[in-house]
Amino acid sequence: MDLERKVRELFSEFVQLHFKKPVEADFRDLRSALLFSMFLEWFGLDNPLGIYLLDLYPELLSEFHLWHKTLGIEHSKLDFLPCC
Repeated sequence: MDLERKVRELFSEFVQLHFKKPVEADFRDLRSALLFSMFLEWFGLDNPLGIYLLDLYPELLSEFHLWHKTLGIEHSKLDFLPCC
């Protein structure tokens, strides 16, 4: 039983290291890129992906709070966005 538990733990750590962590990092990078692209459009700057973002605005606005918290910004300085 002890050997079986150790093998399961080893396999779990392998999956965590080689599959879960890179996927989570890619998700964070993609989320940040989408938010950045949305704010380019919001501020009126040229954005090549602007037409594709129209359907994503409601979902991305709900993610804004989590995004600025991960950046270490306690309260958003952008008054026109619905956030804290």
